[in-house]
Amino acid sequence: MRVPLAWLNLMHNKRRLLASLAGIVGAVLLMFVEVGFLNALLDSQVAVIRMLDADLVIVNRLKYTLSMTQPFPRRRVSQALAVDGVRTASPVYIEIDASLWKNPADGHTRVIRVLAFDPDRPVFRNSEIERGRPALKQADTAMFDLKSRPEYGEIRPGVRTELARRAVRVVGVFALGTDFANDGNVIMSDKSFVRFFPHRAGADGEPESVELGVLRLEAGADAAAVRRALRDTLPPDVAIVTPDELAATEAAYWEDSVPIGYVFGLGAAMGFVIGVMICYQILFTDVTDHLPQFATLKAIGYGNRYLIGVVIQEALLLSLLGFGPGIAISQLLYQWLAAMTGLPMQLTPERAGVVLALTVAMTVISGLIAVRKAVAADPAEVFG
Repeated sequence: MRVPLAWLNLMHNKRRLLASLAGIVGAVLLMFVEVGFLNALLDSQVAVIRMLDADLVIVNRLKYTLSMTQPFPRRRVSQALAVDGVRTASPVYIEIDASLWKNPADGHTRVIRVLAFDPDRPVFRNSEIERGRPALKQADTAMFDLKSRPEYGEIRPGVRTELARRAVRVVGVFALGTDFANDGNVIMSDKSFVRFFPHRAGADGEPESVELGVLRLEAGADAAAVRRALRDTLPPDVAIVTPDELAATEAAYWEDSVPIGYVFGLGAAMGFVIGVMICYQILFTDVTDHLPQFATLKAIGYGNRYLIGVVIQEALLLSLLGFGPGIAISQLLYQWLAAMTGLPMQLTPERAGVVLALTVAMTVISGLIAVRKAVAADPAEVFG
């Protein structure tokens, strides 16, 4: 039976091992938090898009993010309905500028995102919104997002407050969540929308401009063919995209074009670099302390490959021992951050795998750097 030299080296000084693991757990936590915030950024920005019950979506051809108002004429939705293969075409209206929500408890106002649609033409895949949809037909009513920031007040069905300085009654609640551009959400009918935001109404009293056109296709319709027909039929001021394409555009904007995406990416990279430095110091100290033993191994015929293998095994053991507590603490931290911010801090297996791979790489790189002292050790000099 081979002697588990790497394990024995680590367990030789348990106090040092615990201190070493604390450093690695800290690095793992830092990477988890930064990766978590980066993914929460992307997940939160596309949450509304993922909630759309759509096969295709009409948007302004210049639109690159939902956080910027770039509407298109409402008649484009009606024109799309005339294309063969389109079963329903429903407009979605968004207001993010004039939508001041009054906290019913303290009277403070804060801008909130308002989403509006025709309750007779459902556009969202959300059971809570679906249950509350009939109540939205009542005048001056809205549904409130329970995951909105607490600054909007403790809102429940029946609460009366103000939106855009007009009385509003909450008839239901749903769960969507905040993002990095919006601290909360409310949903209302298109009829209520024009009463609260009359500047959005056209000559016919209906909202004049639309942010999204939600299209559902006939069963068995060729989505690619319908999409081509829509592009040929509608004027070039709009684009026809799939929900996945719209979500990809939104994510790319926040990941590549906004500084906050770089900040979280840089934070994850810094966590990796800090982890490499911590692990290097741990392994270098261990190699230095056991240098006579490594020199003895070389003197009796063990080659550099064996010595490198021992240190790499130590590095892998450290990564696994540190990753376990790190992911457990991160799960608790994610839950707390999600409750505090309303952001979707989700620890998925894929994201845990990414951090595990980074942790292993971090320790292995450190081991390869630290083992150079053992490889360069001359038994004659060590024992001379």
